[in-house]
Amino acid sequence: MKKKKEDRNIHLKEQMMFSELLDRLEKRQDRLHIDYDEEEGAAEGFGSLFSDLQEDITLCEEDSPEKRSPSFDPSSLPREGELLIEGERLCLLAISEKDCRGYLEVEYDSSFIKEAFTDESFLEKLWESFFQRNKAYYSIFDLNNVFLGYCGIRNLQAKPWELSIALKREYQGQGIGPESLRLLMKALKRRTGERVFRGRVDADNESSISMMRKIGGKAHGISEVFLRGERLAAYEKKNKYLVDDRLKELAKEFKVKPQELIGHALDFWIELPA
Repeated sequence: MKKKKEDRNIHLKEQMMFSELLDRLEKRQDRLHIDYDEEEGAAEGFGSLFSDLQEDITLCEEDSPEKRSPSFDPSSLPREGELLIEGERLCLLAISEKDCRGYLEVEYDSSFIKEAFTDESFLEKLWESFFQRNKAYYSIFDLNNVFLGYCGIRNLQAKPWELSIALKREYQGQGIGPESLRLLMKALKRRTGERVFRGRVDADNESSISMMRKIGGKAHGISEVFLRGERLAAYEKKNKYLVDDRLKELAKEFKVKPQELIGHALDFWIELPA
């Protein structure tokens, strides 16, 4: 029996990652000596594999075909913990060490491999990744100084700048996401002159697609997530049963074949007024 889209509890990207994790786990099982009857050993194995996969995804994102810009001078951006911008009910502050717990809670909420978060080395790598060169992340607070989530730019050297946002579960669905991204783009335009941004989302992540449209995003094709070439084609062929009427409509909008949406992300571009 074919599995219907609505029966799944993870998005297309996560399903692709889970499939890749299982493949890697099977290949590395003997070398890792994982005892599946012991929770701790399994957690360490998943943590290591998940960390490696996250690094592969980051490399794929940074190796995107967009034209590279010269090394970005971050002097125009706020330093750790400094204010980027304040709105009517939110403010964005540059990421700081005191925000670590909040960031990890957000990542845990959205992760489909909770076991990885029992691995201290994974948590350390995950936190360090937010401070990597050419990244710019900002903590989202309400005016009562309550941490709500984070937003930022994935890679300052790849144009147009790609937006990133994640909120704590209890603050989702309240308009905080679009408001945060509008504030972020407004502040970055004022400080750097950049006015074209992009957002990449899963084809079946309706809330993220809606958010992109709310901030003015327009369809601009699709892009690879981390699988490429023959492996990507094989994955899309194997999972073509996931194509439904909604994906078919999106495929028309983005001018691609419906099956391609299974292994690619939707690209939205947002252009602010001059």
